[in-house]
Amino acid sequence: MKLFAFLFFLSHFVYCQSNRFVYEYKSVKDTIKNDTTKAVMYLDVYKEGSIFYDVQNFKNDSIASIQNEKLSSFENRVYKKYPNYDVSLIVSLYGDIYIVSDLRKMDWKISSEKKEINKFSTQKATLHFAGRIWTAWFSTDIPISDGPYKFHGLPGLVLKIEDNTHTHSFGLVAIEKLNGILSYKTSSKKMLSIDHEKYRKLYKEYRGNPSKNLMGLDIIETQDGKSNSEFKRNMEKYYKNRTKNNNNLLEVDLLKTK
Repeated sequence: MKLFAFLFFLSHFVYCQSNRFVYEYKSVKDTIKNDTTKAVMYLDVYKEGSIFYDVQNFKNDSIASIQNEKLSSFENRVYKKYPNYDVSLIVSLYGDIYIVSDLRKMDWKISSEKKEINKFSTQKATLHFAGRIWTAWFSTDIPISDGPYKFHGLPGLVLKIEDNTHTHSFGLVAIEKLNGILSYKTSSKKMLSIDHEKYRKLYKEYRGNPSKNLMGLDIIETQDGKSNSEFKRNMEKYYKNRTKNNNNLLEVDLLKTK
């Protein structure tokens, strides 16, 4: 990914203005193939809160900017509402859209170790979260208690964070100024509100039977005398393979038995 030029803000300017923090997300989805994938992620920070999302999904869904309040897709978006940093994950399963409230606390252990990252002075912190051990580097030069994905709670922005298996990492690559305000406007489709525990149970069910929503399809004969039963079988195979090849979840504890 082409690295963007950094815009260096004074601390009070970053804090008062709306800003976009651009991260590169590196992950190994399939531990058997061990291939690293990269994605560009946006953390858009406003006075009211923040939204974290994959820019490619944003483009693929032909979503207009947040400033224009035309959000139509919510696949794996994380909202944090200030000042309490209430965290919500918005996902789609079985064709339904869920807004998942996550009240888990982040018990950071701040170290005295420091280093410079991209001209910013940073400090080390560690965290046990979602079944992984994370090492973060945050900077009080940007006094925003936020970070990529659900991470928050440090006395400065998280510039870099990586898990102990080195298969999931986020690194800040650019800062851009934004206009407007954060919008929580949804599409016309109703979102179902659930807590993290209910989502975990639902997700485990989905992992076990990702093609469940195809079971209710009637077998229809087409004009050439064939039926859609082959289509259903192919789709079931596709869903199962997609799940199988995504065996290294960021939140690995979603698959825990309790």
